[in-house]
Order: sequence, then structure tokens, then C-alpha cells
Amino acid sequence: MTRTVLFLLYLSVLSGCTNVTGDTPRAISPQTGESLSTERLFFVANTFFSEAGYACSTDVDAGQFRCSRALRDLYIHQTTAEVNIYPGDEEDKIHRMIATRWDEGLIPGELISNAYANDDVEAFCTYLAGEKIALWKV
Repeated sequence: MTRTVLFLLYLSVLSGCTNVTGDTPRAISPQTGESLSTERLFFVANTFFSEAGYACSTDVDAGQFRCSRALRDLYIHQTTAEVNIYPGDEEDKIHRMIATRWDEGLIPGELISNAYANDDVEAFCTYLAGEKIALWKV
């Protein structure tokens, strides 16, 4: 009996938990009468998020932009913020930005908040509007 309990405890330590929650998706569109290329948006986003401490990767041909940053890196639990930008199609030219938070480790999901707002995404959207690069909406 004791071996069974210890074995189950050991398995629970090895298995851990993964929880994902997301920020409100945002749509990024060109300023009125302007065009916004995927290459330009990815370049501006790469510069902005890299300066904010994110590790970014861009593949314009595949239409992928992804940045991630460790928010918490403890032995028993890691939290990572991730920002993805997806280009719009040929007709609407509206890019979509999705921010998520990944929690992995031994802290159960019931103890982790499911509300998430990425301040860096908000700052990026404000920067785009302030520099007259693009408009955004929730």
C-alpha cells in the first residue's frame, strides 16, 4: 500500500500541469488610405518586442511572427508570454495579433488566474497608432 501511494505521488510530481490563457485578440489594419505590408509590420513588431525582452522569430513567407519571454522560471513552475501575429488575406489586409500565457509545472490550474492582459501588446498597439503605422481594435 505504501509503495502504491509513493508511486502515485512520484507520478504526480513528474506529470505536472500545463495551462494556457489568452489576452483579447486584436486586429491591426492600415491607416486610412495607406497600405501595411506584412514585412513592415513584422519588422516593427520584431524591433519593439525584442527591445521589451522577447525572443522573436519571423518567417514572412510562411506568414508567421512569434515572440516569447519568460515571466517566471522557477524549478517547479515556468510561465511564458507569447505573442503571435498572423497576416490578413489579400482582400481585407487585417492582421491578427494573439497574446497567450503558458504556465507549465507543478502548480495546479485551479490556483492560477485565468485572466490575462499583456501590457506589452497594449503598448505596441499604442505605438503603432502614435507613429501612424497602423490602427488596431479589439
